[in-house]
Amino acid sequence: MFYLKKIINILNERTNKWIENFRWSNTYGVGRSFIAMSLFLTLISSDIFRLIKPLGSLNEVHNLSYISRISIFYLLRDHIILAKIICLIILGLVISGWRPRFTGFFHWWVAFSFSTSSLILEGGDQIAEILTLLLIPVTLADHRRFHWQNNIKCYLSRSLVADTIVLFIISINFIISLQVAFIYFHASVGKYSSEEWANGTAIYYWFDNSIFGLSNFWRKIMFPLLKNPYLVTGMTWGTLLLEILLFMGIAISKSEPKRKNLLCLGIGFHFLIGLFFGLWTFFITMTGALILYLGPRDGFTKKYFKW
Repeated sequence: MFYLKKIINILNERTNKWIENFRWSNTYGVGRSFIAMSLFLTLISSDIFRLIKPLGSLNEVHNLSYISRISIFYLLRDHIILAKIICLIILGLVISGWRPRFTGFFHWWVAFSFSTSSLILEGGDQIAEILTLLLIPVTLADHRRFHWQNNIKCYLSRSLVADTIVLFIISINFIISLQVAFIYFHASVGKYSSEEWANGTAIYYWFDNSIFGLSNFWRKIMFPLLKNPYLVTGMTWGTLLLEILLFMGIAISKSEPKRKNLLCLGIGFHFLIGLFFGLWTFFITMTGALILYLGPRDGFTKKYFKW
């Protein structure tokens, strides 16, 4: 009984500390803007009729699931250009940071609509759909005019309801971190059963892939280097190691400088994927995900960028 009371007291103290220290920072706002920017660039730079399933296929797909019928591209299937314009306006508002409380749900709606209705998808689109859904309750509680505002105290005075809301927000943020951590865990461990990843040659085959492989420009530079077996093995196994390290970031305190180093490593890793494979929207989405996961608790300030 004594130990139970002691555990309860410790939990109570820590909970009160979390609530007292809670501030709205610009960290999740930066993450949201990156995720929105990825889809914004996809829509504005592409022919919408090449991205979205033809009308017949669209009807077949959306008849399979009732929830998929809320897709804006299904609701406005006879006015696809109008649907695109509405999506761009919503994503533009999210990028600007204006009133997260009003834009959070619609950001998910656009991400969900694209993920459900598009012919051409990559992993970043599915990750964006999941993260924007998880962010809805956080944005609904965010009272700021712009999500760029930093170190803003919760407007609610201490009460049971207010404390519950703050704890719920903290819990959702932790769930988002777990989700991103699991992405990297699965990305690494899921490759272990592949013979090419196990023997250290997978990177060579990905670079040589006829669909996702290197462009002619990079082939001339990289393939002479890839004749070195030590380099190929190092790049292959190094990828697996980095993904495991990114997963382990969940155990690093937000105040630790190692967290900042890991964030930079992760962004650099996805930048190289974008550079070599041309997956730039994937790079932007994963940058947003990494910021939500490993970004500073106190927000991006001048102090944060001092090494």
